[in-house]
Amino acid sequence: MKLRSSLIALACLASFGAAHALTPAEIVAARADGSLKEVRLTGASALRLLVGAYIQADLAQPSTFDVFFDSATGANHRAYSFKTKVAIGTWPVGTPVLVTKRDAGGSAQGVTPLVNADATQTHMLVDASCTTAAGGVSPATDIQKAGFICAGTVAGLAHAGFSDVEPPLLQAIVNGGSGLDTSILDAAGFVQNIFAIGVNKKLYLALQKAQGLVAANATVIDESAAAQPSIPKSFISGALTGQLLGSSAASKKGWNLLIPATVDSNINNKRINVCRRTPGSGTQAASNLYFANNPCGGNANQYTPTAGTTSATLAVLGSLTTLQNSSTQNVENCLGTVEALADSTGGGYAFGVLGRENNPLANGGDKGYRYVKLSGATPTRAGLIAGEYDFAVEASMQWPKAEATNAPSAEVLALLTKLRAELGKASILQGLDADLQNGLAALPSTVTGAWSDLDATTKSFTSHTNRTSANSCSFVRMTK
Repeated sequence: MKLRSSLIALACLASFGAAHALTPAEIVAARADGSLKEVRLTGASALRLLVGAYIQADLAQPSTFDVFFDSATGANHRAYSFKTKVAIGTWPVGTPVLVTKRDAGGSAQGVTPLVNADATQTHMLVDASCTTAAGGVSPATDIQKAGFICAGTVAGLAHAGFSDVEPPLLQAIVNGGSGLDTSILDAAGFVQNIFAIGVNKKLYLALQKAQGLVAANATVIDESAAAQPSIPKSFISGALTGQLLGSSAASKKGWNLLIPATVDSNINNKRINVCRRTPGSGTQAASNLYFANNPCGGNANQYTPTAGTTSATLAVLGSLTTLQNSSTQNVENCLGTVEALADSTGGGYAFGVLGRENNPLANGGDKGYRYVKLSGATPTRAGLIAGEYDFAVEASMQWPKAEATNAPSAEVLALLTKLRAELGKASILQGLDADLQNGLAALPSTVTGAWSDLDATTKSFTSHTNRTSANSCSFVRMTK
Protein backbone atom coordinates (compact mmCIF):
# COMPACT_ATOMS: atom_id res chain seq x y z
CA MET A 1 0.00 0.00 0.00
CA LYS A 2 1.99 2.97 -1.26
CA LEU A 3 1.54 6.59 -0.32
CA ARG A 4 0.86 8.82 -3.28
CA SER A 5 3.28 11.53 -2.20
CA SER A 6 6.38 9.70 -3.44
CA LEU A 7 8.26 12.92 -4.16
CA ILE A 8 7.82 14.02 -0.56
CA ALA A 9 9.06 10.63 0.62
CA LEU A 10 12.16 10.91 -1.55
CA ALA A 11 12.86 14.38 -0.23
CA CYS A 12 12.58 13.11 3.34
CA LEU A 13 14.88 10.22 2.48
CA ALA A 14 17.54 12.58 1.22
CA SER A 15 17.27 14.81 4.28
CA PHE A 16 18.10 11.91 6.63
CA GLY A 17 21.23 10.95 4.76
CA ALA A 18 22.58 7.47 5.32
CA ALA A 19 19.82 6.14 7.59
CA HIS A 20 18.94 2.54 6.77
CA ALA A 21 16.14 0.09 7.47
CA LEU A 22 15.71 -1.46 10.89
CA THR A 23 16.19 -5.11 9.94
CA PRO A 24 15.80 -7.97 12.44
CA ALA A 25 19.54 -7.97 13.10
CA GLU A 26 19.57 -4.25 13.83
CA ILE A 27 16.51 -4.58 16.05
CA VAL A 28 18.27 -7.27 18.07
CA ALA A 29 21.31 -5.01 18.43
CA ALA A 30 19.23 -1.97 19.43
CA ARG A 31 17.31 -4.07 21.93
CA ALA A 32 20.58 -5.30 23.44
CA ASP A 33 22.07 -1.81 23.85
CA GLY A 34 18.83 -0.40 25.28
CA SER A 35 18.13 2.14 22.55
CA LEU A 36 15.11 0.35 21.04
CA LYS A 37 11.64 1.57 22.03
CA GLU A 38 9.05 -1.21 21.77
CA VAL A 39 5.31 -0.49 21.72
CA ARG A 40 2.70 -3.25 21.70
CA LEU A 41 -0.72 -2.51 20.20
CA THR A 42 -3.59 -4.96 19.96
CA GLY A 43 -7.18 -5.38 18.75
CA ALA A 44 -9.34 -4.26 15.79
CA SER A 45 -7.91 -5.93 12.72
CA ALA A 46 -10.04 -3.56 10.63
CA LEU A 47 -7.68 -0.76 11.68
CA ARG A 48 -4.41 -2.54 10.97
CA LEU A 49 -3.82 -0.81 7.64
CA LEU A 50 -4.46 2.65 9.10
CA VAL A 51 -1.89 2.08 11.84
CA GLY A 52 0.78 0.93 9.41
CA ALA A 53 0.07 3.66 6.87
CA TYR A 54 0.15 6.42 9.49
CA ILE A 55 3.48 5.20 10.88
CA GLN A 56 4.94 5.07 7.39
CA ALA A 57 3.64 8.50 6.42
CA ASP A 58 4.07 10.58 9.55
CA LEU A 59 6.49 8.95 11.98
CA ALA A 60 9.13 6.99 10.06
CA GLN A 61 12.19 8.08 8.18
CA PRO A 62 11.39 6.44 4.81
CA SER A 63 14.72 4.65 4.44
CA THR A 64 14.38 3.07 7.90
CA PHE A 65 10.87 1.64 7.58
CA ASP A 66 10.38 -2.13 7.58
CA VAL A 67 7.29 -4.35 7.66
CA PHE A 68 6.98 -7.73 9.41
CA PHE A 69 4.24 -10.37 9.07
CA ASP A 70 3.68 -13.48 11.17
CA SER A 71 3.03 -15.49 7.99
CA ALA A 72 2.82 -14.95 4.25
CA THR A 73 -0.59 -13.28 4.69
CA GLY A 74 0.03 -11.53 8.01
CA ALA A 75 -3.35 -12.66 9.26
CA ASN A 76 -2.71 -12.47 13.01
CA HIS A 77 0.30 -10.25 13.70
CA ARG A 78 2.13 -7.43 11.95
CA ALA A 79 4.92 -5.10 13.04
CA TYR A 80 6.69 -1.96 11.86
CA SER A 81 10.24 -0.84 12.64
CA PHE A 82 11.61 2.63 11.94
CA LYS A 83 13.65 5.55 13.16
CA THR A 84 11.57 8.59 14.05
CA LYS A 85 11.57 11.56 11.71
CA VAL A 86 9.94 13.76 14.37
CA ALA A 87 10.51 14.09 18.09
CA ILE A 88 7.86 12.25 20.12
CA GLY A 89 7.77 13.23 23.78
CA THR A 90 11.26 12.58 25.12
CA TRP A 91 12.26 10.55 22.06
CA PRO A 92 14.45 12.65 19.75
CA VAL A 93 14.53 12.40 15.97
CA GLY A 94 16.28 9.18 14.97
CA THR A 95 14.98 7.06 17.87
CA PRO A 96 14.67 3.38 16.84
CA VAL A 97 11.11 2.14 17.40
CA LEU A 98 9.38 -1.22 16.93
CA VAL A 99 5.57 -1.19 16.96
CA THR A 100 3.89 -4.59 17.01
CA LYS A 101 0.21 -4.89 16.17
CA ARG A 102 -1.74 -7.99 17.20
CA ASP A 103 -4.85 -8.63 15.06
CA ALA A 104 -5.68 -12.11 16.37
CA GLY A 105 -8.85 -12.15 18.44
CA GLY A 106 -10.08 -8.81 17.14
CA SER A 107 -11.33 -5.82 19.11
CA ALA A 108 -11.92 -7.69 22.39
CA GLN A 109 -8.16 -8.16 22.57
CA GLY A 110 -7.88 -4.38 22.52
CA VAL A 111 -10.13 -4.09 25.58
CA THR A 112 -10.31 -7.07 27.96
CA PRO A 113 -6.56 -7.65 28.55
CA LEU A 114 -6.14 -3.94 29.30
CA VAL A 115 -8.89 -4.13 31.93
CA ASN A 116 -7.27 -7.23 33.45
CA ALA A 117 -4.00 -5.68 34.56
CA ASP A 118 -2.12 -8.98 34.63
CA ALA A 119 -3.53 -10.43 31.39
CA THR A 120 -0.61 -11.03 29.05
CA GLN A 121 -1.08 -11.79 25.38
CA THR A 122 1.14 -13.21 22.71
CA HIS A 123 2.73 -10.57 20.50
CA MET A 124 4.99 -10.87 17.50
CA LEU A 125 8.63 -11.49 18.37
CA VAL A 126 11.03 -9.74 16.03
CA ASP A 127 14.46 -11.28 16.48
CA ALA A 128 17.13 -13.27 14.66
CA SER A 129 14.64 -16.06 13.90
CA CYS A 130 12.82 -13.84 11.38
CA THR A 131 13.38 -14.73 7.74
CA THR A 132 13.23 -12.73 4.54
CA ALA A 133 9.76 -12.83 3.00
CA ALA A 134 9.32 -14.13 -0.52
CA GLY A 135 9.80 -11.06 -2.67
CA GLY A 136 10.37 -8.99 0.45
CA VAL A 137 11.95 -5.54 0.11
CA SER A 138 13.85 -3.62 2.76
CA PRO A 139 13.25 -0.76 3.39
CA ALA A 140 9.53 -1.21 2.81
CA THR A 141 7.53 0.96 0.43
CA ASP A 142 4.23 -0.90 0.73
CA ILE A 143 2.64 -1.73 4.09
CA GLN A 144 0.87 -4.76 2.59
CA LYS A 145 4.13 -6.39 1.49
CA ALA A 146 6.25 -7.85 4.26
CA GLY A 147 10.01 -7.59 4.14
CA PHE A 148 10.36 -10.25 6.81
CA ILE A 149 8.38 -13.15 8.29
CA CYS A 150 8.54 -13.59 12.07
CA ALA A 151 6.73 -16.72 13.22
CA GLY A 152 7.78 -16.40 16.85
CA THR A 153 5.72 -14.81 19.60
CA VAL A 154 6.43 -13.50 23.07
CA ALA A 155 4.12 -13.02 26.05
CA GLY A 156 3.62 -9.47 27.26
CA LEU A 157 1.20 -6.76 28.33
CA ALA A 158 -0.19 -4.55 25.59
CA HIS A 159 0.39 -0.83 25.95
CA ALA A 160 -2.85 0.14 24.16
CA GLY A 161 -5.71 -1.34 22.21
CA PHE A 162 -8.05 -0.55 19.36
CA SER A 163 -11.68 -1.52 19.03
CA ASP A 164 -14.13 -0.93 16.22
CA VAL A 165 -16.75 0.03 18.80
CA GLU A 166 -16.58 1.54 22.30
CA PRO A 167 -15.09 -0.77 25.00
CA PRO A 168 -18.34 -1.38 26.99
CA LEU A 169 -20.00 -2.86 23.90
CA LEU A 170 -17.25 -5.48 23.69
CA GLN A 171 -18.25 -6.64 27.17
CA ALA A 172 -21.75 -7.66 26.01
CA ILE A 173 -22.35 -11.42 26.04
CA VAL A 174 -23.12 -11.51 22.31
CA ASN A 175 -19.67 -10.07 21.67
CA GLY A 176 -17.90 -12.58 23.86
CA GLY A 177 -17.70 -10.30 26.90
CA SER A 178 -18.36 -10.95 30.56
CA GLY A 179 -19.54 -7.55 31.74
CA LEU A 180 -16.20 -6.23 32.97
CA ASP A 181 -16.01 -2.60 34.09
CA THR A 182 -14.16 -0.70 31.38
CA SER A 183 -14.10 2.63 33.24
CA ILE A 184 -10.47 1.91 34.16
CA LEU A 185 -9.58 2.67 30.55
CA ASP A 186 -8.77 6.03 29.00
CA ALA A 187 -10.85 5.52 25.87
CA ALA A 188 -11.95 7.83 23.08
CA GLY A 189 -13.25 7.57 19.54
CA PHE A 190 -10.99 8.82 16.76
CA VAL A 191 -12.34 7.74 13.34
CA GLN A 192 -15.38 6.20 11.65
CA ASN A 193 -14.97 2.67 10.33
CA ILE A 194 -17.02 1.84 7.25
CA PHE A 195 -18.15 -1.78 6.83
CA ALA A 196 -19.63 -3.58 3.86
CA ILE A 197 -20.94 -6.91 2.61
CA GLY A 198 -18.55 -8.85 0.42
CA VAL A 199 -19.76 -11.75 -1.74
CA ASN A 200 -17.80 -14.23 -3.78
CA LYS A 201 -17.60 -13.55 -7.51
CA LYS A 202 -19.89 -16.39 -8.60
CA LEU A 203 -22.63 -14.96 -6.37
CA TYR A 204 -21.85 -11.45 -7.58
CA LEU A 205 -22.39 -12.52 -11.20
CA ALA A 206 -25.61 -14.35 -10.33
CA LEU A 207 -26.93 -11.23 -8.59
CA GLN A 208 -25.95 -9.10 -11.58
CA LYS A 209 -27.90 -11.39 -13.88
CA ALA A 210 -30.91 -11.50 -11.54
CA GLN A 211 -30.99 -7.70 -11.41
CA GLY A 212 -30.56 -7.22 -15.17
CA LEU A 213 -27.15 -5.60 -14.81
CA VAL A 214 -25.39 -7.96 -17.22
CA ALA A 215 -26.49 -10.19 -20.07
CA ALA A 216 -28.10 -13.51 -19.16
CA ASN A 217 -25.26 -15.38 -20.86
CA ALA A 218 -22.43 -13.42 -19.21
CA THR A 219 -19.62 -15.59 -17.88
CA VAL A 220 -17.58 -12.96 -16.04
CA ILE A 221 -18.63 -10.18 -13.72
CA ASP A 222 -18.98 -6.58 -14.86
CA GLU A 223 -16.62 -4.56 -12.65
CA SER A 224 -18.21 -1.19 -13.37
CA ALA A 225 -19.85 0.80 -10.58
CA ALA A 226 -23.06 0.99 -12.59
CA ALA A 227 -23.32 -2.82 -12.55
CA GLN A 228 -22.77 -3.27 -8.80
CA PRO A 229 -25.65 -5.45 -7.53
CA SER A 230 -27.54 -4.97 -4.28
CA ILE A 231 -28.66 -7.23 -1.43
CA PRO A 232 -31.45 -6.13 0.94
CA LYS A 233 -30.33 -5.48 4.50
CA SER A 234 -33.27 -7.63 5.62
CA PHE A 235 -31.86 -10.63 3.72
CA ILE A 236 -28.48 -10.30 5.44
CA SER A 237 -30.24 -9.94 8.80
CA GLY A 238 -32.28 -13.08 8.14
CA ALA A 239 -29.26 -15.12 7.10
CA LEU A 240 -27.19 -13.96 10.08
CA THR A 241 -29.91 -14.72 12.62
CA GLY A 242 -30.99 -18.18 11.46
CA GLN A 243 -34.15 -17.28 9.57
CA LEU A 244 -32.83 -18.17 6.14
CA LEU A 245 -31.61 -21.73 6.22
CA GLY A 246 -30.65 -22.26 2.62
CA SER A 247 -32.64 -22.97 -0.50
CA SER A 248 -33.59 -26.55 0.29
CA ALA A 249 -36.56 -28.01 -1.55
CA ALA A 250 -38.55 -27.97 1.70
CA SER A 251 -38.04 -24.45 3.02
CA LYS A 252 -36.96 -22.51 -0.08
CA LYS A 253 -35.63 -19.77 2.15
CA GLY A 254 -32.27 -18.93 0.75
CA TRP A 255 -30.62 -17.54 -2.37
CA ASN A 256 -33.77 -18.32 -4.33
CA LEU A 257 -35.30 -15.23 -2.66
CA LEU A 258 -32.84 -13.13 -4.65
CA ILE A 259 -31.89 -15.26 -7.65
CA PRO A 260 -34.41 -17.02 -9.94
CA ALA A 261 -34.01 -20.48 -11.42
CA THR A 262 -33.60 -18.87 -14.84
CA VAL A 263 -30.24 -17.60 -13.62
CA ASP A 264 -29.20 -20.67 -11.62
CA SER A 265 -31.19 -23.83 -12.23
CA ASN A 266 -29.94 -25.32 -8.92
CA ILE A 267 -30.77 -22.27 -6.83
CA ASN A 268 -33.16 -24.22 -4.58
CA ASN A 269 -30.25 -26.34 -3.40
CA LYS A 270 -27.60 -23.66 -2.94
CA ARG A 271 -26.08 -23.35 0.49
CA ILE A 272 -25.81 -19.99 2.28
CA ASN A 273 -22.17 -19.89 3.36
CA VAL A 274 -21.59 -17.14 5.94
CA CYS A 275 -18.01 -16.02 6.55
CA ARG A 276 -18.25 -14.23 9.91
CA ARG A 277 -15.82 -13.24 12.61
CA THR A 278 -15.47 -14.81 16.06
CA PRO A 279 -17.08 -13.24 19.17
CA GLY A 280 -14.84 -10.44 20.37
CA SER A 281 -14.23 -9.10 16.90
CA GLY A 282 -15.16 -5.44 16.43
CA THR A 283 -16.30 -6.23 12.91
CA GLN A 284 -18.62 -8.86 14.37
CA ALA A 285 -19.81 -6.45 17.05
CA ALA A 286 -20.66 -3.91 14.34
CA SER A 287 -22.48 -6.64 12.40
CA ASN A 288 -24.41 -7.73 15.51
CA LEU A 289 -25.68 -4.25 16.31
CA TYR A 290 -26.45 -3.34 12.68
CA PHE A 291 -28.12 -6.53 11.48
CA ALA A 292 -29.46 -7.99 14.76
CA ASN A 293 -29.92 -4.88 16.97
CA ASN A 294 -27.90 -6.81 19.55
CA PRO A 295 -27.20 -5.87 22.33
CA CYS A 296 -28.87 -2.56 21.58
CA GLY A 297 -32.48 -3.71 21.67
CA GLY A 298 -32.58 -5.58 24.95
CA ASN A 299 -34.20 -9.01 25.16
CA ALA A 300 -37.47 -7.89 23.61
CA ASN A 301 -36.09 -6.03 20.60
CA GLN A 302 -33.02 -7.87 19.40
CA TYR A 303 -32.12 -11.06 17.54
CA THR A 304 -29.48 -13.65 18.31
CA PRO A 305 -26.85 -14.06 15.60
CA THR A 306 -26.06 -17.60 14.48
CA ALA A 307 -22.70 -18.39 16.03
CA GLY A 308 -21.49 -21.17 13.78
CA THR A 309 -18.13 -22.80 14.49
CA THR A 310 -14.48 -22.37 13.60
CA SER A 311 -14.55 -25.75 11.82
CA ALA A 312 -17.71 -25.47 9.70
CA THR A 313 -17.48 -27.10 6.26
CA LEU A 314 -18.06 -24.76 3.34
CA ALA A 315 -19.91 -26.34 0.42
CA VAL A 316 -21.88 -25.66 -2.77
CA LEU A 317 -25.12 -27.38 -1.74
CA GLY A 318 -27.04 -27.72 1.50
CA SER A 319 -28.41 -25.53 4.27
CA LEU A 320 -26.92 -22.58 6.14
CA THR A 321 -23.24 -22.91 7.10
CA THR A 322 -21.61 -20.29 9.33
CA LEU A 323 -17.82 -20.32 9.62
CA GLN A 324 -16.19 -18.23 12.36
CA ASN A 325 -12.90 -16.62 11.37
CA SER A 326 -10.28 -15.20 13.73
CA SER A 327 -9.20 -12.29 11.52
CA THR A 328 -10.20 -10.10 8.59
CA GLN A 329 -7.68 -11.94 6.45
CA ASN A 330 -9.37 -15.23 7.25
CA VAL A 331 -12.80 -13.88 6.29
CA GLU A 332 -11.32 -12.94 2.92
CA ASN A 333 -9.81 -16.43 2.67
CA CYS A 334 -13.23 -17.93 3.51
CA LEU A 335 -14.90 -16.03 0.65
CA GLY A 336 -12.08 -17.08 -1.67
CA THR A 337 -12.47 -20.71 -0.62
CA VAL A 338 -16.17 -20.70 -1.54
CA GLU A 339 -15.36 -18.99 -4.83
CA ALA A 340 -13.07 -21.91 -5.66
CA LEU A 341 -15.75 -24.53 -4.87
CA ALA A 342 -17.49 -26.15 -7.81
CA ASP A 343 -19.34 -29.37 -8.56
CA SER A 344 -21.75 -30.66 -11.19
CA THR A 345 -24.42 -28.22 -9.96
CA GLY A 346 -22.22 -25.15 -10.36
CA GLY A 347 -20.36 -22.94 -7.90
CA GLY A 348 -20.89 -22.05 -4.27
CA TYR A 349 -22.23 -18.79 -2.84
CA ALA A 350 -21.01 -16.92 0.26
CA PHE A 351 -21.07 -13.52 1.93
CA GLY A 352 -19.23 -11.89 4.81
CA VAL A 353 -18.87 -8.59 6.64
CA LEU A 354 -15.59 -6.75 6.06
CA GLY A 355 -14.08 -3.37 6.74
CA ARG A 356 -14.38 -1.41 3.52
CA GLU A 357 -10.66 -0.59 3.52
CA ASN A 358 -9.92 -4.14 2.40
CA ASN A 359 -9.36 -4.38 -1.33
CA PRO A 360 -10.17 -7.69 -3.07
CA LEU A 361 -7.73 -6.71 -5.82
CA ALA A 362 -4.85 -5.58 -3.59
CA ASN A 363 -1.30 -5.93 -4.91
CA GLY A 364 -2.50 -6.98 -8.36
CA GLY A 365 -4.17 -10.15 -7.07
CA ASP A 366 -7.79 -11.26 -6.87
CA LYS A 367 -9.15 -12.60 -3.59
CA GLY A 368 -12.33 -13.90 -5.21
CA TYR A 369 -14.93 -11.50 -3.77
CA ARG A 370 -16.50 -8.10 -4.45
CA TYR A 371 -18.57 -5.62 -2.43
CA VAL A 372 -22.30 -5.25 -3.04
CA LYS A 373 -24.73 -2.44 -2.33
CA LEU A 374 -26.84 -2.76 0.79
CA SER A 375 -30.53 -2.06 0.13
CA GLY A 376 -29.44 0.04 -2.85
CA ALA A 377 -26.88 2.14 -0.94
CA THR A 378 -23.30 2.06 -2.21
CA PRO A 379 -20.70 1.15 0.45
CA THR A 380 -18.34 4.07 -0.05
CA ARG A 381 -16.99 6.93 2.00
CA ALA A 382 -18.89 9.34 -0.26
CA GLY A 383 -22.12 7.43 0.44
CA LEU A 384 -21.50 7.64 4.18
CA ILE A 385 -20.74 11.34 4.06
CA ALA A 386 -23.89 12.00 2.05
CA GLY A 387 -25.95 10.13 4.63
CA GLU A 388 -27.07 7.48 2.13
CA TYR A 389 -24.98 4.63 3.58
CA ASP A 390 -25.02 4.08 7.34
CA PHE A 391 -23.12 0.87 8.11
CA ALA A 392 -20.35 2.60 10.05
CA VAL A 393 -19.30 2.89 13.68
CA GLU A 394 -16.91 5.05 15.70
CA ALA A 395 -13.64 3.25 16.40
CA SER A 396 -11.97 3.67 19.77
CA MET A 397 -8.38 3.64 21.05
CA GLN A 398 -7.70 3.04 24.74
CA TRP A 399 -5.08 2.36 27.38
CA PRO A 400 -5.16 1.88 31.16
CA LYS A 401 -5.52 5.11 33.15
CA ALA A 402 -2.58 6.45 35.15
CA GLU A 403 -3.71 4.83 38.40
CA ALA A 404 -3.71 1.34 36.88
CA THR A 405 -0.73 -0.94 37.51
CA ASN A 406 -0.41 -1.60 33.77
CA ALA A 407 -0.61 2.06 32.70
CA PRO A 408 1.84 2.93 29.90
CA SER A 409 4.99 4.82 30.82
CA ALA A 410 5.17 8.54 30.13
CA GLU A 411 7.38 8.07 27.07
CA VAL A 412 5.09 5.45 25.51
CA LEU A 413 2.04 7.53 26.43
CA ALA A 414 3.39 10.39 24.31
CA LEU A 415 3.32 8.15 21.24
CA LEU A 416 -0.10 6.71 22.07
CA THR A 417 -1.58 10.17 22.58
CA LYS A 418 -0.15 11.32 19.26
CA LEU A 419 -1.58 8.28 17.49
CA ARG A 420 -5.09 8.80 18.85
CA ALA A 421 -5.09 12.52 18.18
CA GLU A 422 -3.89 12.29 14.59
CA LEU A 423 -4.78 8.90 13.11
CA GLY A 424 -8.32 9.83 12.10
CA LYS A 425 -7.95 13.45 10.97
CA ALA A 426 -9.02 14.39 7.45
CA SER A 427 -5.55 15.88 6.89
CA ILE A 428 -4.04 12.44 7.59
CA LEU A 429 -6.64 10.39 5.70
CA GLN A 430 -6.27 12.42 2.51
CA GLY A 431 -2.58 11.49 2.32
CA LEU A 432 -3.15 7.75 2.55
CA ASP A 433 -3.64 5.13 -0.12
CA ALA A 434 -7.00 5.19 -1.91
CA ASP A 435 -7.88 1.65 -0.74
CA LEU A 436 -7.43 2.59 2.89
CA GLN A 437 -9.42 5.78 2.41
CA ASN A 438 -12.44 3.75 1.28
CA GLY A 439 -13.00 2.41 4.78
CA LEU A 440 -12.45 5.49 6.93
CA ALA A 441 -13.92 8.92 7.55
CA ALA A 442 -12.91 11.62 10.01
CA LEU A 443 -15.36 12.33 12.81
CA PRO A 444 -17.47 15.50 12.45
CA SER A 445 -16.00 16.64 15.78
CA THR A 446 -12.50 16.90 14.26
CA VAL A 447 -13.39 19.98 12.21
CA THR A 448 -14.72 23.35 13.29
CA GLY A 449 -17.15 25.70 11.61
CA ALA A 450 -20.21 25.16 9.48
CA TRP A 451 -20.21 22.29 7.01
CA SER A 452 -20.94 24.63 4.12
CA ASP A 453 -17.80 26.64 4.94
CA LEU A 454 -15.40 23.68 4.85
CA ASP A 455 -13.09 23.28 1.88
CA ALA A 456 -13.93 20.54 -0.62
CA THR A 457 -11.01 18.28 0.37
CA THR A 458 -11.89 18.33 4.07
CA LYS A 459 -15.51 17.61 3.20
CA SER A 460 -14.54 14.60 1.13
CA PHE A 461 -12.73 12.97 4.08
CA THR A 462 -14.97 14.04 6.96
CA SER A 463 -18.25 12.34 7.80
CA HIS A 464 -21.36 14.49 7.63
CA THR A 465 -23.13 11.99 9.88
CA ASN A 466 -22.42 10.32 13.19
CA ARG A 467 -23.82 8.31 16.08
CA THR A 468 -23.65 9.67 19.61
CA SER A 469 -20.01 9.46 20.67
CA ALA A 470 -19.20 6.23 22.56
CA ASN A 471 -22.71 4.90 21.87
CA SER A 472 -22.85 2.73 18.79
CA CYS A 473 -26.43 1.78 19.63
CA SER A 474 -27.62 5.31 18.89
CA PHE A 475 -29.12 6.30 15.55
CA VAL A 476 -27.07 7.70 12.71
CA ARG A 477 -27.95 11.31 12.06
CA MET A 478 -26.54 14.30 10.22
CA THR A 479 -24.56 16.22 12.81
CA LYS A 480 -22.44 18.74 10.92
